Amino acid sequence: MSTVNDITIRGARLIDLDRLVVLWRALMQHHIGFDSRLFQTEVHAPSTYRAWLRRKLDEPDAMILVAEGAEGIIGFLLAKAGQRAPVFTVREVGMIYDLVVDPACRRQGAGQALFNEAKAGFQARGITHITVNYSPANEHASRFWIAQGFAPLLTEAYLEIDD
Repeated sequence: MSTVNDITIRGARLIDLDRLVVLWRALMQHHIGFDSRLFQTEVHAPSTYRAWLRRKLDEPDAMILVAEGAEGIIGFLLAKAGQRAPVFTVREVGMIYDLVVDPACRRQGAGQALFNEAKAGFQARGITHITVNYSPANEHASRFWIAQGFAPLLTEAYLEIDD
């Protein structure tokens, strides 16, 4: 647990999951603006995501970190250690799945603090590389991740196939 700018970073608890789902839904709504087809979610998505988060709480190689301010939980980060193909010398990498901060609480250091805690967690496990996906159309995310030292390496591209 760490505190920066009156924001406390700690591991998520079961009681936090409903709030994390609310933040995740806001993240998905934001992403719909980048591609309404690929980010459209199913009706059951909130309960499915909550169940997935619940399973991650018990996985030793997963991290769910929350940022708490005076208002309560204002953000979270979901990350996990993952394996690359056995042909590479760098096999284990840290994978950041989700990072979201309540729009009303941004620019206060919560995202930076969440990332720093995740990075330290990966380093403690001997992980030397971290990967993250973000849309280049998401200017805020692009600026944030570049400021953390990330540089694009691969491009993930999609093709919609007509039936």
